Amino acid sequence: MAQDAAADVGLSTAGAAGVFATAIVVFSAVLLGLGPLQRRVGPRGLLIAAAALAVAGLLLAASARSPVVLWAGIGVVFGTANGLGYGVAVGLPARVAHRRGTATGIVVAAYAAGPVLLGLLAPAALSAAGWRTCLAVLALPVTALLGLAAVLAPARSAGSPPRRASAPPRRPVVLLWLVFAGGCAPGLALFALAVPLAADRGLGAAGLAVAALAAGNLAGRVVAGWWSDRVGRMPALATALVLAAVAVGCLLGPVGVVLAGFLGSGLAYGAVSALVPALTADRVGAAAFSTAYGRVFTGWGVAGLLAPVAGERLLRLAGDPALLLLAAVPLVPAGLAVLLLARREP
Repeated sequence: MAQDAAADVGLSTAGAAGVFATAIVVFSAVLLGLGPLQRRVGPRGLLIAAAALAVAGLLLAASARSPVVLWAGIGVVFGTANGLGYGVAVGLPARVAHRRGTATGIVVAAYAAGPVLLGLLAPAALSAAGWRTCLAVLALPVTALLGLAAVLAPARSAGSPPRRASAPPRRPVVLLWLVFAGGCAPGLALFALAVPLAADRGLGAAGLAVAALAAGNLAGRVVAGWWSDRVGRMPALATALVLAAVAVGCLLGPVGVVLAGFLGSGLAYGAVSALVPALTADRVGAAAFSTAYGRVFTGWGVAGLLAPVAGERLLRLAGDPALLLLAAVPLVPAGLAVLLLARREP
C-alpha cells in the first residue's frame, strides 16, 4: 500500500521513507510527553482523542493529491493517534502486580497481530479497490476498536496522582534505553531489508522471510511476557538478546538456517518489545511508568530511524557475508546494560 500511495502522489522512494520516519518521530514524541498529559486527561480521554485523530489521519491520507497531504495524514496525524493509543494501552498492564509480563505481552502482541492480519488481507483488497478506498475503509475498524477501548478504559489514571509527579530514577531509565535501542536494532534492520536480504542469501521465496519475521514477532511478545513471570524478567531479557545474536549468525548459513535466522530475529525483537515495558514498570512503579517509559521508548525511535539505514549500507557491502555479523554490534551495549540492571535487581 505504501508504494502505491507514494507513486500516486508523486513521492520518490526516499520521500516515502521520510513519511515513515516522520511517523516514528511523532510516535516517540507523543510517548515522551504522555505522562503529564495522561495525568490531566486520563486514559479514556486520550483514547477518544486517538480515535478521532486516527480517522482524521486515514481519511486525510486517502484523499491526498500531493505529498504534503499524505505526509500530514500518515506521518503527523495518524502518528499522533498511534502514539496515544499505544501509550495508554502499554500503561494499563503497569498497574498489574500479578503476571505483569503476561499482561504486557498480550497488549503489545496486538501491535504485531495487526500487520499480520493486514498482510493476509491487503493484497486482494488493494487489487480490487485501490489504496485510497482501502485506507478509508480501514478507518472504520480502527475507530471502532479505539472507541471500544475508550469505553472499557478507566476515566482517570490510577489513584489521584499529582499534577507534577516525581521524576523517575535516572539510572534504570538510561539502562533500559540502551536495552531497547540495542535489543531492537537487529530486528528493525531485518524488517526493513527482509526481501533484498532473503534474495541475497539465496532464499528463493522472500515472502517466507517476511512471514517468519512476522510470526516470530507475534509469538515472541506473548511467550516472553508469560515466561518472564515464571523465570524472572532479567533471565528472559538476557535470553532474548542471546537469541538475537544467534539469529544474526544464522543469516550466514545455508537456506534453511537463514530462514531460522529470520524467525529467531522476529522472536527476539518481539520478546524485547514485551519485556522492556514490563521491566520498566517493575523498576519505577505504575505512577511513574508513563513518564519513564516515554523516555525509554525513544531508544526504539532512534533504532527505528538508524538501524534500517545502517542495515541497507551493510547489505550493499556484504560481498563478504561475514560483514552481516556487524548487525549484532548493538546487542553488546544492550547486554552490558542488562548486566548492570541485574546487579541492582531488588
